[in-house]
Amino acid sequence: MNITNLAAVAVVALVFYVGMRYCLRFLSGETSPRIATWLIFEIGVAMSLASYLAGSDHSLTKAALNLADCFQVTVILLVLLFRQGRRTIEFTSKERLSLWVSGIAATGWILTKSGWIGFLGFQTVMSVAYLPTLESLWRWKCGKPPEPLDKWSINVLITLIGLVVDLTGKRDYLAMIYPLRALILCLLVVGLIFRWEQKNRAALAG
Repeated sequence: MNITNLAAVAVVALVFYVGMRYCLRFLSGETSPRIATWLIFEIGVAMSLASYLAGSDHSLTKAALNLADCFQVTVILLVLLFRQGRRTIEFTSKERLSLWVSGIAATGWILTKSGWIGFLGFQTVMSVAYLPTLESLWRWKCGKPPEPLDKWSINVLITLIGLVVDLTGKRDYLAMIYPLRALILCLLVVGLIFRWEQKNRAALAG
């Protein structure tokens, strides 16, 4: 088993572990994630899986990574919607804008089937997906942060593994944009969670 396959096994294991913990912490009332983020992530992983299935570069490693990512996002979204029940989902104006942008990007790819539009559309969708969560973390209020630090810290580790594999492998610089973009955004989420906890400590000390 080469380094790429080992990395893929590690990433799949981490994806399932962190996804399970994320759902359990949400169901126990410890976190309050934004449904808009996971709706947009669902659009993104669906685009990624459809693009992979339509392409010719198939491998067990890529299939496992695509399916694991799609499974995790879908399960988290279903858990959030199940907990929401029949209550109306209230989106902020920024969340509605994010949903519209991701929908337009996905529609552009579906209609054109262009590789570049698909690539840019996917990167747009997966970047926009973070905005509702970043907005939620920015609006500090005393109490637990809406997102768990451990989940996003492990996401940083997952993206680092992906980046290292790309750097030590074929060096497909275009493919490196995916883990690099994810790494930057996950680090931003982690930074805002630390900011939230720091503000909590300052409020308690005052």
